[in-house]
Amino acid sequence: MSRFGCLLTAVVASAVLVGSAIVWFTSRTTLPPEIRIAAGKQDGLYHTFALDFAKRLQARTGRPVRVIETSGSAENGDLLRGGGAELALIQTTSLTSDGVVGLAPLFPEPLHLIVRRGVNIASPADLKGHRVALGLEGSSMRMNAHTVLAHYGIPQDGVREAGHFSSIETDRGVDAVMVTTGWMNPLLEKILRHDDVTLVGLPDPDALAARHPWFVPVTIPRGLYSGQPAVPAEAVRTVAVTALLSARTDAPDEMVREALAALYETDLRGSYPALQSQKVAKDYDAAAMHPGVALYHNPAARFNRLTRMVELASKSKEAVFGAVALAVLLWGWLRRRRERLAAVADKAQKLKLEEFIGRTLTVELEQMEVSEPEQLRTFLRRVTQIKQEALQELTSEKVRGDQLFAIFLAQCAALSEKIQMRMMYGRLSEKSV
Repeated sequence: MSRFGCLLTAVVASAVLVGSAIVWFTSRTTLPPEIRIAAGKQDGLYHTFALDFAKRLQARTGRPVRVIETSGSAENGDLLRGGGAELALIQTTSLTSDGVVGLAPLFPEPLHLIVRRGVNIASPADLKGHRVALGLEGSSMRMNAHTVLAHYGIPQDGVREAGHFSSIETDRGVDAVMVTTGWMNPLLEKILRHDDVTLVGLPDPDALAARHPWFVPVTIPRGLYSGQPAVPAEAVRTVAVTALLSARTDAPDEMVREALAALYETDLRGSYPALQSQKVAKDYDAAAMHPGVALYHNPAARFNRLTRMVELASKSKEAVFGAVALAVLLWGWLRRRRERLAAVADKAQKLKLEEFIGRTLTVELEQMEVSEPEQLRTFLRRVTQIKQEALQELTSEKVRGDQLFAIFLAQCAALSEKIQMRMMYGRLSEKSV
């Protein structure tokens, strides 16, 4: 066989291997063994919605789907970033650039100012000095409430906080609540059926939304909440945020695709009429969304490369060289993806290293105020413990090869030696007395 023939055979074999690799890579399952969804309190809208969504997601994927009860959006975001959940329901106010991305806008969540009749509260500005339920510590509801209070000139300590908004139902001492939630929330609707409470609007929702762009001005229409007489009795102007289904930035495309299919390709919207349509979701802010979202809404994009490969396959020799080029592209993409993931991990470990250095500096400052040998021994143990924790947690070769890591180890050694010398001098001083 000629040299050209050998080369051609090798190229064809490479193309076959590349094609097989592509088929394997695109068809392999990347779903986690269990999908965990961080939601809110058990009696809230997030938790109720998550349970119904989980049933449909489990039916599609064949994977167990578990809903985690939390205090709200802030905790949900923390669970995502820390690996404690694969999906989460959050408000747009909790969507940050540090590892959490959106998958789909779910439903608007208006801010409801509910006041007890007879307490003379006609606007947020009248809440000063009253006992008001703003939401649980760390929740987006509480953060939204403080933002609104500040807009009306009320500082954080200007009201007496009463925790969860359900407290107005059981505690007569609660004068009002500020709760950001969807109108489908069963607990909200239950509270608004009581005769002794009413909804109060915001005087300038457009101005509030202009200053804080995660809010949008909305109107709660007359009679939205079932009951006689109508609740609210008249349309109420307020602001709203959007509830988002979210995930980590490194969530596999398959999980994103299945989650969106559970939203838009099942009967879920029949139970939640306020759920945003697929058309609205497709036009949502792409900058805040996972890249797999665009692939779901535009399936043709997923097959562009495959289509080009098929076209090349019809051109004999060009198809072979095209397959090789595709192999190079695939290899480059995989390498860049690994580098991106490694860079994220290295950055996290670098921050952890800085934290360890800060802890050793704290020990160094504190031990300078102590001279008694046994007390100094405690500081020596702390230095040893910090060093051991660092060696266990900082496993990145890049971080361990960094000069800052070497400085940290030298700092630990020098500090341990210094404390030991001070202990020795302390014992000698005690003996000489």
